[in-house]
Amino acid sequence: MIVWTEQYETGSAELDQQHRLLIDNINLLGDQLRDQNRTPEELEFAVHLVDYLEAYAKIHFQNEERCMKSARCPVFAENRAEHVRFLGFIGDYKRRCEADGFSTELLSELHRVIVNWIKGHILKVDTQLRPCLVPTIPRIAAVVPGQPGS
Repeated sequence: MIVWTEQYETGSAELDQQHRLLIDNINLLGDQLRDQNRTPEELEFAVHLVDYLEAYAKIHFQNEERCMKSARCPVFAENRAEHVRFLGFIGDYKRRCEADGFSTELLSELHRVIVNWIKGHILKVDTQLRPCLVPTIPRIAAVVPGQPGS
């Protein structure tokens, strides 16, 4: 189980929201694995959740890499390389399932690796984006005395 805290924040509201959604789905997969009385439908859901996580990660990684590149973040290349490794791990997992058949043990291993990867990656790499982003100043509408709305 991953609990979101401010230490995971990257400085980008969009990326942080995507990270939270990814974490919520990883936690959902963990919940599915902890349930010892899973129905066949729930097991099938867990398998489809892995497909969803892979697709979501691809979209998120593109957004994150674009943001890091435009912010000239010094860990851009490291970030991209880690994303490639992560997607490779997911691909290896899927090939193992095809070759050996799906098993709860394989899914548990995948979950454990993803949890560790997400914690380490966000905390060590993604958060390095924070100092690269220009802080935005909230826009406040000017109130002119004697004008409508003042």
